Amino acid sequence: MHRLRLPFEVRGQVVKLGYGATLWISGVMLALLVLLEWYSHLGVSLGLLYVLPVVLAATVMSRAQIVMAAIACAALRGLFVMNEGHIEQLLRFSMATMAYSGCGLLMSEISRTRRVVFGHYARLRAEQQLRRRAERQLRLLAESSPAAILTVARDGRIVAANRAAEDMLVPEPGGALLGQPVRDYLPVLHDALSVSASIGGMRTSTSTWGRRADGSAFPATIWFSVYGSHDSRHLAAIVVDVSDEVREREYARFEDLHKYNRLLAGAVSHEIRNLCSAAGVVCSNLSRHPALQDDPDFAALRSLVQALLELASFDLRRKASATISAIRLQALATELQVIIAPDWADIDGEVRIDIPADFPPVRGDRHALLQVLLNLSQNALRAVDARPERRLTLSARVADGRAVLQVRDSGPGIAQPELLFQPFRPGADGTGLGLYISRALMSHQDGQLRHLPGTDGCCFELLLPLAQPDESVHD
Repeated sequence: MHRLRLPFEVRGQVVKLGYGATLWISGVMLALLVLLEWYSHLGVSLGLLYVLPVVLAATVMSRAQIVMAAIACAALRGLFVMNEGHIEQLLRFSMATMAYSGCGLLMSEISRTRRVVFGHYARLRAEQQLRRRAERQLRLLAESSPAAILTVARDGRIVAANRAAEDMLVPEPGGALLGQPVRDYLPVLHDALSVSASIGGMRTSTSTWGRRADGSAFPATIWFSVYGSHDSRHLAAIVVDVSDEVREREYARFEDLHKYNRLLAGAVSHEIRNLCSAAGVVCSNLSRHPALQDDPDFAALRSLVQALLELASFDLRRKASATISAIRLQALATELQVIIAPDWADIDGEVRIDIPADFPPVRGDRHALLQVLLNLSQNALRAVDARPERRLTLSARVADGRAVLQVRDSGPGIAQPELLFQPFRPGADGTGLGLYISRALMSHQDGQLRHLPGTDGCCFELLLPLAQPDESVHD
């Protein structure tokens, strides 16, 4: 605060005086005036010059100190005025004090106002520098973003786009995106601008189809918001081309359907094989009767049973393949919790995971293992729906060199556990193939699925081999 910016420069630099230096210069000026009047005996009054040390000192002193300095200067000036009466001296002293004080206080206010202005100016410059830095960082972030970032004006024309947006929507070289109507590329954004005019703004996300400049379509996920009002309304959007994700998801669904169809066909062939084996035994017994040995209908029946037996002997389950990798059960259980949490929240249920974060990784097919857990959790959800306590607990331990993942619910338990893993078992909610397929999925990844009887509720255990120490973990 105690700084004075003098109106001259030294070697191109503005001179700044501190508190002490300013007072010293003011004192020296006052002393020079006193000595000049003491020794020179000039015929003119130097009273006007006494305002200079007061004005200089006023830049660093308070108001009370300025008044005291003015009184001191007026008193010193009065020492060199002769042949005046007491009343004249008092008037001269009062007028000089008022003049010096007024000039000092005026300079103090000017200095204070100047400091405030310079302080605001410095803060404004700092804010502008921060703003420019933030703008550069945002511009760099937008240009380096792999997602397309667009800004659309009220009339539906694109007014800003990063490089990813141009590569996504205008793949050919030299194509221009700015100024183009967004309706030609992403019609949903044009519709959002029209709708938001009546609801005062919008922030949401959507999945839709977009069109490139060459006419090709692509699936896109868009996060956008509408800001401003009336003529200043704009839309900002982040667009991601999810073609690879859709392709991978559809391939995964196809593989799952292919795998489950093989398992279903294997279950059906197994049951047909059992029936055909029984029919074959009956035909073998009937063939001992002399009356049926030359019967053409009986021979046709034996051929039909043999053909069915050969058809059913083709075990499709052996054709299923699994992608084996190292898996962290804690991460897998967390993913399962994210998927099933809304269903359990609808029935006021609880999903509890008691798996240590440092539990050793296991070897298995991550997707198939997740399908098994989803099947068990859905069965548990139906079992606990009518119970006062609705809870699903996942825990893990190591036993006999294998990982044991335990899935326990608070349901009523299993009435006939010996029929659990039989396909097409009576009394099942659906086809009765859920646990059968789950056990087949576990066996294909060198694992095992078993029911643990004699416990509260229903408890299943998934046994999996532990991963090797040098195996890379698939989180």
